[in-house]
Amino acid sequence: MQQYIKHYHMVLRTVGPVFVGDGRSLDKKEYIFQKNKGMVLIPDLNKMYQGITKKGLERRFTEYLLSNAKNADGSNRWDLGRWFRENNIGSKDYEPWILYKLDCGDFLQEKGAIEIRTFQKDAFGKPYVPGTSMKGMLRTILLANELMNDDSYCKEVKRCIMSAIQNGRNRTFLLKREVNEIENEVLHTLDRVDARGKEVGKNHAVNDVLSGLIISDSKPISLERMTLCQKIDDNVEGERKSLNLLRESVKPGTDIHFDLTIDSTICPYTIEDIVDAVNCFNESYYNMYLYRFKGIEYPKTNTVWLGGGSGFFTKTILYALLGQNKGIDAAVEIFKKTLPAKVSQEHKHFKDKRIGISPHTLKVTKYQGKSYQMGQCILDIYE
Repeated sequence: MQQYIKHYHMVLRTVGPVFVGDGRSLDKKEYIFQKNKGMVLIPDLNKMYQGITKKGLERRFTEYLLSNAKNADGSNRWDLGRWFRENNIGSKDYEPWILYKLDCGDFLQEKGAIEIRTFQKDAFGKPYVPGTSMKGMLRTILLANELMNDDSYCKEVKRCIMSAIQNGRNRTFLLKREVNEIENEVLHTLDRVDARGKEVGKNHAVNDVLSGLIISDSKPISLERMTLCQKIDDNVEGERKSLNLLRESVKPGTDIHFDLTIDSTICPYTIEDIVDAVNCFNESYYNMYLYRFKGIEYPKTNTVWLGGGSGFFTKTILYALLGQNKGIDAAVEIFKKTLPAKVSQEHKHFKDKRIGISPHTLKVTKYQGKSYQMGQCILDIYE
């Protein structure tokens, strides 16, 4: 009997740091920045508050938390480490309150407040990558591959996309309907019926062929394999801008493990199809975009990009659908309509058409003195 359910082991090896955020940010009052050691200490807030209360500093600490006193650059006047020093709380006192520590040796502080965005963690405080993040990445790759290799999808869809971009006004829902229609056409092909035999709408998730592609959450990642990475923007002219934004990230050279199951009665894609799509996406990403940036080499076989900071191109099907030139036009219009005017002006997206690339910055970071693309990984799949 033919086996329809096939199980695989999937390994994601980080080439550059990987950030999968949990939506939280820490400000100066929630961590201790040891600049001389290149370390950030993240306290357990409950333990810290209990310890401060035992020292009789509860009222002072509450006043500190509620204080809005700012420096000229907009940062909090006192960070947590300074408040500890001012209140005679030494390292021996706060060491038992520390939940975990992260290095940030390559961080170059600019003027202003330092924000730390935290990584997804499980109920035990261990970092992990949700299976939904991996599936979302593969979904974009498979959809882009279908669009690049089958012109039958393109003519009417291209017209609708460009019309929606040019005429759309609601920046929250711009292209949402059009992208859903593309997914319905390409991926929602199961034509299922309900219990009464009535045909289920094409847009319903039960008709999605990728419902047969199941990816587990990753195995927990050791906190020792985590670091803090600064957000850095490189432009095509070789200029670099560092920002006071640190992301909790998985270090380069880390293996992240997942279980992958394919129900071949639902999902038409084999492992070979997935790998081919990954490498087709790599080729288009480099030839339409990455080649413009200095020092960026052609990606190695089975390269993927995952998580925050991996860039606009890796999360969209626009370039796959429209090609390079119209893709640039579409990206410029999307940034114009979805970003606040001030932000759009600061990011200088108005220059993109003239330069011939959009967006004209690549998200990178530094780790141990070397520059990396955020989110770059090698994907291997084993039976």
